[in-house]
This record gives sequence, structure tokens and C-alpha cells, in this order.
Amino acid sequence: MAVCALLLVSAASAIAAPTEVASLQVSPDRATTMAVWRPAQVRGVVLFSSGHGAWPERYERLLQSWADAGFVVLAPLHVDSVKYPEREKFSLQQSLGERFADMRAASNYAAAHWSGVPVAAAGHSLGTLISAALGGALATLGPLRDPTVVAVLGFSSPGKIPGLIGPESYASLSVPLLLVTGDKDMVPGFVTNPADHIYAVETAPSGDKTAVVLSGGDHNLIGGEPEALFVRAQQLGTAFLRAELLGNASARELLAGPPADGEQWLRR
Repeated sequence: MAVCALLLVSAASAIAAPTEVASLQVSPDRATTMAVWRPAQVRGVVLFSSGHGAWPERYERLLQSWADAGFVVLAPLHVDSVKYPEREKFSLQQSLGERFADMRAASNYAAAHWSGVPVAAAGHSLGTLISAALGGALATLGPLRDPTVVAVLGFSSPGKIPGLIGPESYASLSVPLLLVTGDKDMVPGFVTNPADHIYAVETAPSGDKTAVVLSGGDHNLIGGEPEALFVRAQQLGTAFLRAELLGNASARELLAGPPADGEQWLRR
């Protein structure tokens, strides 16, 4: 099973300042850190998985905006991150399994601290695939579904990975999905066709799946490049969380409205 080494988002970001960095016991043999963005009043939970090689604080602006909207964000540091102290001990295949373990531990943490609060899974790039699995995708790989997750939000995706992502990979995705990407979103050596990033929406069960393709957006879209597209992606993502976790009517109207200039929407 091959897992692509996706682009690490660029380092031009605001100073990272999560509310806290907690210790997260993943298994009897391994612990990691988990960045927490906590609002004054928790209305929902977002389990966030970063892109391959990246780290939670790299997405500070995005994750803080979700906290500002009332969502506590839990973002573990994955073993494939360049910030993980023992990264070299894990192969690509091992790191994929450890990502799922990280997210199970984060979900258990959420259940212990905010029982009964609605939960979404979100991610960037490879983190989008992890989040989709928490929503029911990749069922053939094992029991990866997190029953607390009621919606999945992704920015870009791994595209198609031979031996891992095929025509049936998203057939078991059982919750609403919003996927935001760009028409220049390529990963050299792995994703040469930007349209591959909406494969999850194209192949998942229809009814509550949406892809938004922003003109000019590339794989670093959610890292703030360019600014105007980042703001739009942030707006759409936050609206999706408010709509699906809180039932907010104005957020649903925004997502149901016509595309803005330079956008392509696929609703299924």
C-alpha cells in the first residue's frame, strides 16, 4: 500500500498560539502532543488532521477562526510531522496507522471533556483522507469510523493513491462532506490533475456531498496563499461547521447559494 508524501505547506504563517498544548496518550507505548484551540463556550468539536509533514500550529489562522466561532479544535501532532521528535522511526505505512490512532485518542479526549457536543472531522491533504475515514470512508481497511463524527470538512485531498484509494474507497462515507480545493492544486509526483482532489465527492454516496474548486488555488490554499482565496476557503469551511454541527440557517443559506465568481461547485 503506497501513501504519497504530500506537499508540506509553506512556512509563511502567523505566529502560532493555540490555547494550550496537551499531552495525548495514544497507546501504552506512545504519546504525542495535541494543540487545542478552545473557545470561551464550546458549542462543537473539530478533530483536525494536518497534511503530511505539517503540524497543527501551521494552520493557526484557520483553527483559531473555528475557535472564534465556538468550536474547540483538537489537533494531534502526527508521527510524520517534521516537528515530531522520532519521525525517522516510522515508515509511511506505519505513520498512516498512527494517524488513525492519534485521531481515536483525540476523539476519546473530546468525549471525556465535552460529552454530547457535536463533532466534525477536518483535515488538509492527507488529513482530509483521515477525516473522511472517521466519517465512514475506507471501510475495507477496518473499523476506522468514529461514530461521534457527524460531518467531514476537507481542504484538498490525496487524490487517487494506487492500492489505497480506488472507486469504492468513499462508497461508505456516511456523513455530509465539504471539500474545498483549487484548479491549480497539484502535488508533484503524486497528483498531476487537480480534478483528482474532488474524487471523494464524485464517488461518495450522493445527497450531502459538496466540492468547491477555487480558481487559482493550489495545494497551499489553506495556508494563506493567496490571501483572498484563503479567506473564502475559511468562510466556506466555517459555514459548513456552523450548518452541520449547529444547524445554523444563515450558514446553510450561504452554502446553498450561487457560486462566487471564479468558483466551480459540485453538489451531489
